[in-house]
Amino acid sequence: MQTITEMELAGYSQLLGREQNAIQKFKSYAESCEDPALQKLCEEMAQRHTQHYHTILNELKK
Repeated sequence: MQTITEMELAGYSQLLGREQNAIQKFKSYAESCEDPALQKLCEEMAQRHTQHYHTILNELKK
């Protein structure tokens, strides 16, 4: 990956923060759900955002 600018780095930082926020929210929703189908969906969404987070981090490490 090329050298990134300070502005790009700030954007990535915001994006990672948003992914972390989504992970926390969906985990919280899953814990509070009484409907098993909805709980499963929230858990899957938390996992998807975790994957997004790790993908972004891996791109930044290149």
